[in-house]
Amino acid sequence: MKIRWWVIVILVLSLAAALATGSTMLWRLFIFLTALLFMSYVWMRINVRYIDGQVMRLTPYCRVGDRFEEEITFYNKGKLPTALIEVKENAAFPGYKSVATFHLPAQGNYTWRSEGTCLRRGLYDMGKLVVKMSDPLGFFTVKKQIVDSRSITVFPTTIDLPFFQVLPRQEVGPSKRRWFTAEPGTNAARVRDYLSGDSLRNIHWHTTAHTGNLMVKEYDPERAVIAYKDIWLVLDMFAASHFGKGDETTGEYAVNIASSLAKKYVDEGKNVGLMASGERSFLFLPETGEEHLQELMRALAVINADSSLSLDGLVEAQEERFEPGAAIVVISPSSDIQTPLRRMVNRGTIVTAVLLDAASFDGKTSAMDTARNLVTRGIHSYIVRRGAQIPRALDSRYLLAPVGYTGVSR
Repeated sequence: MKIRWWVIVILVLSLAAALATGSTMLWRLFIFLTALLFMSYVWMRINVRYIDGQVMRLTPYCRVGDRFEEEITFYNKGKLPTALIEVKENAAFPGYKSVATFHLPAQGNYTWRSEGTCLRRGLYDMGKLVVKMSDPLGFFTVKKQIVDSRSITVFPTTIDLPFFQVLPRQEVGPSKRRWFTAEPGTNAARVRDYLSGDSLRNIHWHTTAHTGNLMVKEYDPERAVIAYKDIWLVLDMFAASHFGKGDETTGEYAVNIASSLAKKYVDEGKNVGLMASGERSFLFLPETGEEHLQELMRALAVINADSSLSLDGLVEAQEERFEPGAAIVVISPSSDIQTPLRRMVNRGTIVTAVLLDAASFDGKTSAMDTARNLVTRGIHSYIVRRGAQIPRALDSRYLLAPVGYTGVSR
C-alpha cells in the first residue's frame, strides 16, 4: 500500500502550524486529517481483502489471424463499496491489452469482455490480473495480484493445398518398393518405356506402334487414388539447418506447411502421423479425426527450430515406425537429406520432399541442387522459397520431371 506524498506534506504542515501558533483550529484540522487518513487506511485494508476476480470465458485455442474473446468478472464480497478500481491483465500475448476501470458496490460485481487477434502461434498464459485500488479521497493506493490461470493455444496458419500430391517414387525393376504414380484412371498423364514388372494392361499401344518400343501409361494423380496406408509428416527442426528472421524463417514456413498438410489429409479422412524434434521430441502415430488434428496443431503451435537432433538422427531413431506402403512427407531446409530419405525408401515407403530454399532465407545453400539430386533418385521434391505463394509452390502440376519420364510434369 502506498500513500500519496502530498498527504504527508499536508499533515506535516498542519502539525507544524499547530505547534507554532498553538491555534485550536489548526490542532482540530490536524486531528481531523489524521482521523480521515486512518479511516481511509482501514477502508482500503478491509476492501482489498474482499475483492476477487475470475476469467469467466476464454477461447481455449485459435488460429493465427483469428479473433479470440475472454470475459472477466470482478466481485466485491465485502459490505463496503469500493472507490476507483483499475484492472490490467498481464499477458505475454503479442499485441493484446486488457484494461478496465470501474467501481464496485457492496456485494456487487462487474463484468467486461475483451477481444484480441491471434498474431503468432504459441502457448500463452492468461488470467494474471493486477488490481490497482484507491480510497474515496485518493489518499492511498494499493496493488493486488489475482491469478486465475488459463492458457490459450494459438495454432499455426493453415493454407489450402488442393494440388499437393504425395507422389510415389519410381524405381526400376520388380521390387516391393516400386510404385506407380497412381492406379489406372480415365486420363493418362504421360507415357514411359516399359519396365520389367509393369502390367500389360497399362501398355499404350498407339505410342508403342509409333516408336517401335513398348510403352506404358501413367495416370494423373489428381484424378486417381494413390494406394498408401498412412501419411507421416516428418519435420526437420535441426537448429543448424534453419535461417531467417522474425516470421520469415524456414522454421515458420516448415510449421505452416506441416499444419496445412495435416489439416488437408485429416479432412480427407487419412491417417496422419507427425514426427519432429524441437526442444523436445514430438511423435504422434497415424490417426484421423478432429481430436487428433487438434493434438497435432497443439504440438505444431509450440515447436521451434531449436533441436540439437539432425534429420538423419531423428529418422535413425524412429525409422521402425515407418511401415511399408506408408507415404512420408519430409519438410526440411537441409541440403544433406539424401541419407535419411534413402533410409525411408528402403523400408518400402513413398517419400516426398518439401525443400525450403535456405538461400532465399539468407542461408548458404540452394534447394535446387538438392531437388535435382533427389529427382535423379526418383524422389519427388517441392521447393518453397521465401515470399512464395505456398499453394503454387506445392502444386504437383509444376514439379521437376523425374528421370525416366518421356514427358514433363505439368
